[in-house]
Amino acid sequence: MSKNEPSDVLVWLDRGPYSYINLAVIESLSRLDKFDFFGIVATDQDIDFFNNQKIIPFKEITYYPDCYINKSSYDIEYLKKFEKDYGLNLWLDVYGERFFHEHRTNFHKFTKSEILVIVENTIKFFSEMLKRINPKFIIMQTAGENIANVLLFKIAQKLNIKILMINPIHIHNRIVVSDNLTSQEISNKFKEIIQNFDDDLIEYDPDYIKDKTLAETVKVQHTFNFDDASTKQKISHYINRFQNNPESIYQNMGKSKSKMFKAKILTNTETKKRKEFLDKFSLFEIEDKRFLYFPLHTEPEAKILTTSPFFSNQLAVIENIARSLPVDYILYVKEHPGQGLKIWRSIEYYKKILDLPNVKLIHPTVNAQDLISKCSCVISISGSTGFEALFHKKPVILFSDEYYDCLSMVTKVNDLTHLPHLISKTLTSFKFNNKEFNALIMSNNLKSISFPYFQIMKDALTISLLQTKNKNYKITEKEFKNFYTFYKKDFDILGNEFMKKL
Repeated sequence: MSKNEPSDVLVWLDRGPYSYINLAVIESLSRLDKFDFFGIVATDQDIDFFNNQKIIPFKEITYYPDCYINKSSYDIEYLKKFEKDYGLNLWLDVYGERFFHEHRTNFHKFTKSEILVIVENTIKFFSEMLKRINPKFIIMQTAGENIANVLLFKIAQKLNIKILMINPIHIHNRIVVSDNLTSQEISNKFKEIIQNFDDDLIEYDPDYIKDKTLAETVKVQHTFNFDDASTKQKISHYINRFQNNPESIYQNMGKSKSKMFKAKILTNTETKKRKEFLDKFSLFEIEDKRFLYFPLHTEPEAKILTTSPFFSNQLAVIENIARSLPVDYILYVKEHPGQGLKIWRSIEYYKKILDLPNVKLIHPTVNAQDLISKCSCVISISGSTGFEALFHKKPVILFSDEYYDCLSMVTKVNDLTHLPHLISKTLTSFKFNNKEFNALIMSNNLKSISFPYFQIMKDALTISLLQTKNKNYKITEKEFKNFYTFYKKDFDILGNEFMKKL
């Protein structure tokens, strides 16, 4: 390739908002005249748009599901060789796929054969494409949303192809353009600057983060559904959805119009029953002085399915924490306020929590900052609550990798048999290190940028739904141009961050 010849870039145009967010990213990059773009599209409704749109002249657009649709056999020897050559455990990735997982089996229970057919053909599809194109880098959303983007991420890593993803961090409206799943750019910067850190120390307190917490993100996420839509808009949306046959992708296996209609009615009824149970049996007040706080993650969630697969059974984690507590402590388990968007957990799930004698179930509306400020320790699989706890000078215990686990105030659980000792040690010998915390905040600010990610995701989802409803690329293209114009400054800043990573 000559010095002035454009570099090839592969763009994963996944389902829903991600395809339109990534299109906006490459719209900004395209102005540099340095890249040629190849797109992989994940849905039939989007392939029509990307084949006909005049925004980006893709060198090639490929429809990913073609690789596995109507395939019925797999080669176990091929899969064994792939595992060995790439140093992977395919079943670990399979169990992270929410549509193969217990959360999404309402319409179809996948057999081993069906799963491995999809996995094998996905591996072949990505392996052959990456070797043929040999892109300079890949643009995709954070790996973990589905088996396809996890395999694309891992195959590209093995082939030493750079992957760039938008990773939201634990401060609302700040992101990192990252080549890894846990934004380790921040912890790496921390390790670099802590060695010679002699800046004047700032006393960061809860006021610093009060309008930048996970709660702010959840507020935006709650607007993703149709709560604000009129009755007419809701009826129109569901009529359109039920009029169209589901696309022949694995996420739709087992679906039919009648099953979808029935499931919608049952879901609404079940959601109401679960919420009524929560309202009746969970606590709205903080009753105890000596307690650990465990925030439930929403489920299904890529974060715990991908980055902490051996701790993704939250009920088992809660039971193990309860076993490990000092006798005079209680565990507070708070339901995530965003779980209502994914249907509240089953009543049986909540009953199992309530049956534990030293555990109390906390209502999702209880202020998380109050819980953090009054608890003795935050113990979490991963996520923002542990980060927020540091502003309250509280110790943190994590079961998964996080960029802030580089701090001495954060304890990682690598062996469950050590959990009782780790809890006891954390409660009796915790010391807050403000120098470390200042270095982390500085690293955070240096390695992340301000970007209204979740508002942008909401608006990109609107474009996706418009394409789904109308299947008219001209209407979608017009809406996308309005979207891009509105957020142009943000995407230009984002495009600059992508360039820095090269």
